[in-house]
Amino acid sequence: MRLALEDGLALLDTGQFRSSASLFVPAAALDSASLSGVLWATDTIARAERISRGEFQVFGEWDALGSQPHWHRDWLSGYCWPLEPAGRLRVLDAPPGSEVKRPWELARFHHGLTLAAAAACTGDPRFTQSFAALVRHWIARNPWPRGIHWAMPMEIALRAINWIQAVAIAAAAGQLDESFARDLSRSLFLHGRHLWVYREWNPVARANHYLACVVGLLWLGALFECTPEGREWFEFARGELLREISSQTGSDGVVREGSSAYHAFVTELFLTSALVLVRHAARAQGQIPPTNGNLAAAIARATSPAFAARLPLIFEFLSALCAGRAAQSDPPIWGDTDDGRVLPFGGFSIPPVRILASVGDAYAGRLLSSGSAALDAEIFWRFGPPSEPVALPCLAPAHRSQAFKDSGFYFFSSSHVRGSLRCGPLGVGGWANHAHNDQLSLEFSLDGIPVVVDPGLPCYSGDPPTRNLFRSTRYHNTVEIAGAEQNRFWPALLFRIVDDTRSRTHQWRADSSGTLFVGSHSGYMRLPERAIVRRELRLAPDDTLVVHDVVELAAPAPIAWYFHLAPGIVPETMQSTPAAPPAPGLAPHSRWRLGPVFLTVWTAFAPRELESSSASGWVGPRFGRKLPAPILEFRACLVGRPEIEFIFTPAEPQAGETAAGGHA
Repeated sequence: MRLALEDGLALLDTGQFRSSASLFVPAAALDSASLSGVLWATDTIARAERISRGEFQVFGEWDALGSQPHWHRDWLSGYCWPLEPAGRLRVLDAPPGSEVKRPWELARFHHGLTLAAAAACTGDPRFTQSFAALVRHWIARNPWPRGIHWAMPMEIALRAINWIQAVAIAAAAGQLDESFARDLSRSLFLHGRHLWVYREWNPVARANHYLACVVGLLWLGALFECTPEGREWFEFARGELLREISSQTGSDGVVREGSSAYHAFVTELFLTSALVLVRHAARAQGQIPPTNGNLAAAIARATSPAFAARLPLIFEFLSALCAGRAAQSDPPIWGDTDDGRVLPFGGFSIPPVRILASVGDAYAGRLLSSGSAALDAEIFWRFGPPSEPVALPCLAPAHRSQAFKDSGFYFFSSSHVRGSLRCGPLGVGGWANHAHNDQLSLEFSLDGIPVVVDPGLPCYSGDPPTRNLFRSTRYHNTVEIAGAEQNRFWPALLFRIVDDTRSRTHQWRADSSGTLFVGSHSGYMRLPERAIVRRELRLAPDDTLVVHDVVELAAPAPIAWYFHLAPGIVPETMQSTPAAPPAPGLAPHSRWRLGPVFLTVWTAFAPRELESSSASGWVGPRFGRKLPAPILEFRACLVGRPEIEFIFTPAEPQAGETAAGGHA
């Protein structure tokens, strides 16, 4: 295999890189005049200066790793993966606390984008020289096929995409050395051959890994189209891309992985590919690539009508996640928190979901300039400079209540409340890699400020106990029966969950009278108690949110209800006279102050049977970040068909009401 992959590697010169730049950089951005006075340049140059000094931004944190980083070391734990043949490495079997995603993320070379963009803005050769030195150092320290950076094909694809994008910007700006161009093209061609042989295809559950390999081959094929292999890579990848958009997303446009972060990542993969196909088609016809205003029609011509119809739906889910949320708060998290990017032109200061939602607004023509340096850079390097500025409001308008029924995500809205609920399939074919035990879980915010949140996930493989806790039923705002998981998973299999819940949506209505959701799951039917969980959610126009649960039990069982609160919210019990029962047969149990909302709890069983408490917990809003946050828990041992109702209302001063802590 060594001879097959390394023999006869293709070489490109600076002229060929320059001529291919139009495939990877918007035509308007290739004009040096368009870079004059761009508002995001100051931020980009500042980040490039830090990178030139040996500092790298990885998952939002800056680390001083030097001008010649140790590419195989997790700098936080100190563990080094051995430089052994990639096929023999078990990259996830590192000592506890060692996270392979850190060196992988560094070797994706996102920093190359910043260096190339800064060189284009300033004409300063220091930045391209830093990029060339880092690439050459990586090539010297990572001989094919040894080490962790040849062990995962997806990582190879993402590195190739970032190298191509960076060198295209540098070449277009006349900032590319001939010797470096030949060294880089030799390694890029080897990347393509490796991907062609080892692409991560699966006959059943293809997901973001395979898609990344396809996109990598598309970019490499476009770059090396002058070779027979390059043309084969390109045509193969184009066909697979058109098929995978239907395989990896539902009819509602939501990525099947069950993770909002991975949805953003897959969205970026599809958009990145579509832009290359549009520019490739324009070059083949001797035309100038279309501007953003004509991009949708051009994508339909360069891909397929089905692809072009699905792409706006993919962006619509990101828009729904961000709607009604304060600009300074993270969008809600579902499933694994990865923070992975394809081409992070604006750095890592903003969550990927919010960035891709803004890119989607720009694609649709709803946003030309955001007023944010990071977002403006993301838009510029994809679509070119805007024709006029448009301000982005600090609070996105509260979307209508809407259902993504195929994937099982439901968004409910009123004047001040915005939230979402999960009730749908996990992964593909009943297996999920990045989904969690979050069926019938909900989250919501009031006036854009999070109240009840999904805890997310702060790690990948370096801390298995934490990963298993954060994907458990207990770490979601749902019901737990007999201490069991609603969907089975095995602690040693960190990326597998079985869809036992088989969730069903029985009713969904959103109109002027409010929003109604009714759903159930049968994940606990495998237990001796043979429990079925049914949840009804009602949001009224006056911002009253009601969650009514019914559990059907064949035998007595301990039941727990969990509500994970946003960091900074302290649950306080209230001393007050309860209002009239919201429905016949319900008795008051307790009342709480949860920051900006009140929670009143009613039961259809004896209130003394229900115990309530506040526990210390965590949320992982971004990869590698874990923040303390409280968990409100309700527990009882019940039988038959117990019912409970949780009513959330905006907190307003009311006479005679005091908190247990003495607050008015």
